[in-house]
Amino acid sequence: MKLSRIISSLVIAVTTSGHAVAESRYEREVITSVDNLKNADFRYSLKSLEDLVDKYPNSKLGYLVMGDLLAARAGSMDLVERYADDQLQLAGLRDELYYRWQTQTGNSPAARGLVPANLIASAPSERYILAADASQSRLYVFENTGTSYLLIKDYFMTIGKEGMGKNKEGDLRTPEGVYFVTTYLRGEELPERYGPGAFPINYPNEYDKKLNRTGYGIWIHGTEPENYNRVPLASDGCLSLSNDGFLDIQQFISVDGSTPVIISSGFNWIKPDQKAVLSQPAHTLLEQWQKDWESMDTDKFLSHYSPSQLENYDTFAARKYQVNKSKRFIEVDLNNVSIYSYPGNANMMVVSFDQEYRSNNHHSVTQKRQYWLRKAGKWQIIYEG
Repeated sequence: MKLSRIISSLVIAVTTSGHAVAESRYEREVITSVDNLKNADFRYSLKSLEDLVDKYPNSKLGYLVMGDLLAARAGSMDLVERYADDQLQLAGLRDELYYRWQTQTGNSPAARGLVPANLIASAPSERYILAADASQSRLYVFENTGTSYLLIKDYFMTIGKEGMGKNKEGDLRTPEGVYFVTTYLRGEELPERYGPGAFPINYPNEYDKKLNRTGYGIWIHGTEPENYNRVPLASDGCLSLSNDGFLDIQQFISVDGSTPVIISSGFNWIKPDQKAVLSQPAHTLLEQWQKDWESMDTDKFLSHYSPSQLENYDTFAARKYQVNKSKRFIEVDLNNVSIYSYPGNANMMVVSFDQEYRSNNHHSVTQKRQYWLRKAGKWQIIYEG
């Protein structure tokens, strides 16, 4: 008997129910049913399925699971394939079960205590970091402890129908990169398919715009009230959670731009003690930029910027030469620094900080974001704003 067929049907039965079930309870029910099937306890499996359809009386697929189980015992193992109207949906549900199984059985990298290598440093104001790993259909919440990252929660996640790598409006893909939550939209203001609400992120970000990527409205949101969740590839490009998951994750999200959302096709997961080794070169690079600015050696300072990539570089350089002529001293303090390597591009990182600038004739405090790109072994700034 093919366990995957029965398992996938079981997932269908649960996910199509309109009843609200807590995310963790939902996954436990699925895995418990799988364990029953693995142990070949068919009588108990049948009883659990009967309980399931009693609990969700409008779930026709719940009855199909029962029929599939009974048919398999009678030697008919291809019931789901023969009668499924949507083979793509069926394949998606199998994928969903696989990803949920990996998490619940402790086989995911996060469950083994690993963290994404992209998390180089987080500002104190960035208490929680959201890391979306499309290869696992999982959205992770890490707490920034100041010295490391602690996994707090994780949620099953749906991405765009066409997968990752958004480039243009309407391509049904989810962007890969470093983003920040910008606001909150209440569910009553949105169509039903967004569930109880949505958190828009700043796609397209500054780097996306440099690459002429188009589109808008990339959100973290819930799902239709008649569904518990969607299959892994089902949104128009957003990150979609179950409604229970969306309501739960709200406690970790701020709408003042201080919640990073790092979206990757698949993270490089590392041991937490490896983070210091990876982060030191990035800190050294930023410190050198700061020192060269304070030195008032304009040539050294400008060597940190890419003439070919930085927009209006000639105007920017000319102004720096002119301004520095009037300076007797320059002091630059950087606070609230965060550094993230860019998903999908190991040669780029995003740096954000609060900058306090002092000189003999000027004082200012600003928030700044830089995109650094390594080309031919040299790191340079390709965007600053």
